Amino acid sequence: MRRSSTHALLLTILFLALIAPSALAHQPVCEFADLSARAPWRVPDATISYAYFGNLYPSGDVDYFRFQAGQGQSVLLSLSIPAIPDQAVFSPVMAVYGPGINSGADMQLPDSLEIPEGQSAKMVPLGMEPVYWFEPFSRKYFWNWEDYLFKAPESSTYTVAVWHPDDEIGRYAFVIGQREVFGGDLECYETYSSYWTPLEEGVNPYRDRFVEMAADRAPVVDLQLIPLAGGGYNLRVQTLNFIFTPQNIDTEPIPGEGHAHLYIDGVKIARLYGEWYHLGALPAEAEVLTVTLYANDHSPFTVDGIPVSASLLLVDALQGGA
Repeated sequence: MRRSSTHALLLTILFLALIAPSALAHQPVCEFADLSARAPWRVPDATISYAYFGNLYPSGDVDYFRFQAGQGQSVLLSLSIPAIPDQAVFSPVMAVYGPGINSGADMQLPDSLEIPEGQSAKMVPLGMEPVYWFEPFSRKYFWNWEDYLFKAPESSTYTVAVWHPDDEIGRYAFVIGQREVFGGDLECYETYSSYWTPLEEGVNPYRDRFVEMAADRAPVVDLQLIPLAGGGYNLRVQTLNFIFTPQNIDTEPIPGEGHAHLYIDGVKIARLYGEWYHLGALPAEAEVLTVTLYANDHSPFTVDGIPVSASLLLVDALQGGA
């Protein structure tokens, strides 16, 4: 990253920290890779307020968001649309599905919507018209649809699906949760303004580029999770045919060099720039820890189209380290 952009980012983070309690209502997260029923965004905590800036692309796209809720818990669900100049209001719809939901009469579900057996869906009411609104922190305009409080009929996992009834392409912000906690994805902050530009047919908005490698030359990654006597864990990421190059971030991809992403149960936790990483704690019900290798330009390394990664079943890893 150039020094000027690094300096600007540091100033932005400092400014966000200073004004967050009064002006920043949601933690921003951006759709860098297309969401699907098999690869949804897993909401870390449905009580915390997140704004997921997504793209419905290509035509007919359906995006999925998965969250956990306790019986009787109320979870805020809402849609906001970036107000793009000289463009009509983009009007997607959304539904929530899971166990125990009473389906409504006015169902407009797309044929491609994947609902597991034994679950049912209902449309999320958004109101008749959105409200035009100026957000003072970002100095951006939105079209805000009405908020909806979903009351979980039982303690379980639920899914929200977002799509456009006429298969139009466009940008949106899915908002979930009400509790304001400072945070968000730093990469999303860096690309925030791009969501006020129109999508173009044939121009892929995602970062789903990849660096395909031959199997005999591809990077290999191995993980070791070490519990510490004083609490927390050290994660060791050992690689073959790969070196960490934090000094080359945001430059052209070079086979065998870059950085890594750490995920817990599919939720991105951190970007890794070296062999060792300290984890202060693990979520109580965490099951799988995964590390995936990326090139300098954030493209994943792949072999036969499959990302180069390694995973640990935490129950086995921690028993082995005891």
